[in-house]
Amino acid sequence: MKSKEPLKLTLTERLRKSALELGAEIREKLKKQVGLLAADQATILQGLGVLDPKGNPTARLDAVKGAAMARLTQEDWQKQRDKMLKTCNGCHSINFAKAELEKGDQMIKAADALMAEAIRIVAGLYKDGLLAKPESYAYPFPDLLTFHDAPTAIEQTLFVMFLEHRMRTFQGTFHANPDYALWYGWSEMRRDLTEIKRGAGELRRKK
Repeated sequence: MKSKEPLKLTLTERLRKSALELGAEIREKLKKQVGLLAADQATILQGLGVLDPKGNPTARLDAVKGAAMARLTQEDWQKQRDKMLKTCNGCHSINFAKAELEKGDQMIKAADALMAEAIRIVAGLYKDGLLAKPESYAYPFPDLLTFHDAPTAIEQTLFVMFLEHRMRTFQGTFHANPDYALWYGWSEMRRDLTEIKRGAGELRRKK
């Protein structure tokens, strides 16, 4: 009777099997992480009105493209990243510069996850009819570009979270000032999110 699998594997075979299993696990985790990051970025673009609530481009996207307000392709983004690396390399090793910029990228991804969560909470209030769509809004969805004219207290908090506290997180991180990024940016974003959750909870209890 033939065994389906050898009872004893050599050390090399065991290591190879473990490496393959670990590699598969890492690939699945990365795939999930990339999916979450893409979803967070899409939610923020919806909050900016660049995408509609269904994820389709709006007229604002044309305005962003025309004014070159954002780097919308990998090529454009990489061009600016390479320019920054060249500047940093004037004093630091290229590996150090890359590592520091990558740390910054991770910080912004974490901040965007908080931001996207907050936007989804407010969007949920619109979806469930707990917030009425203002006449000036194209969709029943929070619009970050209403700035100080945001029509509700919870959206005022969302506006400050994005245009003040997320910006401080970004600026502090990429100016190599972790203290500023943490206390004046990230920490304030956490407080904003807590306040938005509290406000949403009150609105739902009053329903």
